[in-house]
Amino acid sequence: MASSSQKIEASFSPQIAEAMTILRGLQLALDTGLSPCRIDSDAEVIVNWINIGVVIFSKVGSVIDDIRLLLDQVLCVSFNFVPRTANQVAHMLAKNGLACDENLFWLEEFPSCVGSLVLTECRTCL
Repeated sequence: MASSSQKIEASFSPQIAEAMTILRGLQLALDTGLSPCRIDSDAEVIVNWINIGVVIFSKVGSVIDDIRLLLDQVLCVSFNFVPRTANQVAHMLAKNGLACDENLFWLEEFPSCVGSLVLTECRTCL
């Protein structure tokens, strides 16, 4: 398990920001030696573009191309749309990232801001 909150020093469209978040998550997985078997995102359009595999001639398309290159390096079984209401941990990490002044990383632990949510989600998975 790994997570991060990272500050981005630029302003992007919501689609580019969502795609960059996925890209950074994949980079974190590779950097930590993790191999995700499932990747979930609440950015339905981005998930669809990644899964369909069409070339998109735009700024977000170049980020999606980078995601696809990284997906070739991990043993990812599936890439799925999951509504934000079904993944409160990711939503809280994103909110935490908006308020952070530095890049923060957690490996084999989770930040206190999502502690109760992680424990709740773990109980429902059993």
